[in-house]
Amino acid sequence: MLQQVLWGISFFSLWLTIIWLHYLFEDEPKKKEITKKPKITLAVPAYNEEKTITKTVNSLIEADYPASQKEIIIINDGSTDSTASVVEEIIKKNPLHNINLINKPNGGKAAAVNSALNKATGEYFAVIDADSRISKDGINLILPYFHNDTVGAVISRVKVETPNKVLEKIQFFEYVMSSMIRKLMALIGTLHITPGVLSTYKTEILRKAGGFTKDRNNLTEDMEIALRLISKGYKIEMQPESITYTFVPNSLKKLWKQRIRWARGYIYNMWNYRKMMFSTKHGIFGMFQMPVNVLIVTTLIANIIIIMINLINTSTEFLYRSATINGYFWMRITEIPTLNEMILAQNYRIMGPIIIVTILGFYLIWQSHKRFDEKITKNITGTLAYFLFIPYFTTMNWISSIFQEVFKTKRKW
Repeated sequence: MLQQVLWGISFFSLWLTIIWLHYLFEDEPKKKEITKKPKITLAVPAYNEEKTITKTVNSLIEADYPASQKEIIIINDGSTDSTASVVEEIIKKNPLHNINLINKPNGGKAAAVNSALNKATGEYFAVIDADSRISKDGINLILPYFHNDTVGAVISRVKVETPNKVLEKIQFFEYVMSSMIRKLMALIGTLHITPGVLSTYKTEILRKAGGFTKDRNNLTEDMEIALRLISKGYKIEMQPESITYTFVPNSLKKLWKQRIRWARGYIYNMWNYRKMMFSTKHGIFGMFQMPVNVLIVTTLIANIIIIMINLINTSTEFLYRSATINGYFWMRITEIPTLNEMILAQNYRIMGPIIIVTILGFYLIWQSHKRFDEKITKNITGTLAYFLFIPYFTTMNWISSIFQEVFKTKRKW
């Protein structure tokens, strides 16, 4: 039974990898540069961000875009530190820039962004997390992607800021790969997340859609608004040359908490938008991406569980035979199988797809780094640690998140 499940997993993985690689070589139509500079509102929700808010706002001030066409709104969401006074000092030092501060009681990120949306005067509305920064040409690169009325939002490529610890290097590799997958999804027309680092929207469309969710139980408002825009017939684009930088969790405790929030938000939103599953009205998103979203999580969990079961069975058998058969322990430890024995021992019905997926996976990794001008040799530690750690960490995280959702544990940011 386990072998049949493993074969199904390997076949699904091969099928999905081939689809991604097919679109890897799709030529994207060139976007026309904008001659007119439309006004853009840059919203920065902040809660206890006194240490990072200056770098974030300065990156918006220094962006290569006319100051008269930039409206910067910082929302102090009930901070208990000096965030508000730091922002007030920034405003004093930059009188030529249109920077506004909104002080409000703590109500969560979505409510904070909505308060800025209510006051926004820009034709476009962008959200920037207070622990992030944008590149100088970021805005100019994003706006041409609003090339027709069907585009509801455009996202940038997110990079990890100064990865020093092994955990940060792991996430650096992860962000490179997720950026490539997001770009491929954008090419297909199935991108369904707008992370909070220069994700930009048409203000009118965002307002008509009702702004960001007012549901305090929703932990991933960036996924919810993307799904809502898609449900209304809009699509999400990605501009990978618009690079933004963000700090990532530097401890296992922080990473676990962040990923629990992401996973529970994912489950919550997938359930809320379940009617889009297999919906021909929503085209390839409903017929392909929604089912794949479920299958990817199911496949990951099943794969790791099978590996753990096999490991436990093999270890148990080894320990039992070592205890009951004289000399078995040293015989197995010192035994070196021949090449023929290793080849004949494999089940190629299962191993065939796995070998092909592995080769194609390495090719996708190489292409991702090449296209984003990242040298994989500079992050060997993070890359190796990713494969040794993240699949197991993520599986445990997903299992925990599923149990928390099933038993309706209180959702925490």
